[in-house]
Amino acid sequence: MKRSKEFLTVFMVIAFASVFLSCKNNEKKETEKDKPIEELAEITVSPVVIFENDYAKVSKISLAPGESQATHEGEIRLIYALTDFSIDWEEQGKKLGAKTWKKGDVHFHEAGTHAARNNGTTVAEWLVFAKKSTDLPECGENTVENDATSVSPDFAQTLFENEAFKMTQVNLPVGEIIPMHSGINRILYSLTDYNLNYESDKEGKLDKAFTSGDIHWHEACKHALENNGDTEAKFLVVSYR
Repeated sequence: MKRSKEFLTVFMVIAFASVFLSCKNNEKKETEKDKPIEELAEITVSPVVIFENDYAKVSKISLAPGESQATHEGEIRLIYALTDFSIDWEEQGKKLGAKTWKKGDVHFHEAGTHAARNNGTTVAEWLVFAKKSTDLPECGENTVENDATSVSPDFAQTLFENEAFKMTQVNLPVGEIIPMHSGINRILYSLTDYNLNYESDKEGKLDKAFTSGDIHWHEACKHALENNGDTEAKFLVVSYR
C-alpha cells in the first residue's frame, strides 16, 4: 500500500512537470511567432548593391540557411531567383508564411517594407531590380514592343512584363545574330561568359567580352548583336518603362 502511494506521488510530480514544461514551450512558440523575422535569425545579412544610377538600383541577396534580411524599405522591383530556395516572408509587418522559388523564377513587388529568412537547407540567392525614378531618359522612336523578342523570338524570351518592367532572357548560340531592333532604357545582366559583336546607332560597332555577373546600363537605342565567341551568350535584359 505504501509503495502504491509512493508511485502515485512520483507519477503526479512527473505529470505536473510535463504539463508545466508544455505550457512554457507553447508560450515560447507563441512569443517567437510574434517576433520580427530578423530577431529569430542568428545572423542578419544586408543586400549587396551591384549597380546603381539615378534611375535604377540592383542588389544581390545571398542567405545561408537560417540567415535573414532585417525589415527594410523597398522600391517597386523585380526579383530574379539565382538558386532554388525557400524563405519565410514578411511584408508590411505581416508574416505571410513560406515562399518557394526555383532558379530562373521572376516575380514583382510593389514598394513597401519587408523581410525574409532562409528556412531551407541550401543557400537562397536572388537579384532585386528596383526602380528609383519614373523620370527616365526619353526613348525617342524606340519602343519595348520592337525589342529583341519581336525580331528574334527563337533567341529572346519574355520572362515577365507589366507597366513598370519587362524582363527578357537572351540565349544566343555561337555564330547567331539578332538583327537591328529597339532597346529602351535597360539593364543587362550576364548569366554566362561570352563575346559579342555589338552595333548601335549611338556607339557604332564594338567587340565586347562579358563574364557571368557583369551588369551595365543602356539608354534607348537601336542595336544589333552577333555572337562571335565560342560559347553561348546568356543574359537578362530588364527594360525600365
